[in-house]
Amino acid sequence: AETLLVEAEATALPEELAPLMRCAPGTPFWRIRRKRSIDGRLVLFVEHYLSMEIFPDIVQHDLTRSLTKIYQDSYAVTYGPAYFEINPVALRGYPAHHLGCSEGAYGLKITRVNQDQHGRIIDCDLEYWRHDAISVRVETGQPDQPAG
Repeated sequence: AETLLVEAEATALPEELAPLMRCAPGTPFWRIRRKRSIDGRLVLFVEHYLSMEIFPDIVQHDLTRSLTKIYQDSYAVTYGPAYFEINPVALRGYPAHHLGCSEGAYGLKITRVNQDQHGRIIDCDLEYWRHDAISVRVETGQPDQPAG
């Protein structure tokens, strides 16, 4: 797998994300856009919206690295609870362009809002996956017991 940084900049939080992030529309956030490939094939375009308060200088880091690792190593932040929403979409605009898809191509959008170990909302990811690069598998059960 390979990660390529498309851009990292300060921006206002989009209005549609404000309720998920529990803040006012227009609140300053970092927006990090990246794309990922597996074996040289583009499969994912993602927009990360990160709290400027919690990650004041994150754009100074190598953003092709794992954000999870940067959070842990530089900010002592680990993931806690998360909210996921998964929807089929027609890929348009930035995601379609960066995935090399035609406008309107099928895809999957995963919206994820992450909290840290203290319950603070720390970021929101908007992941856009090519339809031909995904497989969803869910297992439930007790820890250390095989799903059956």
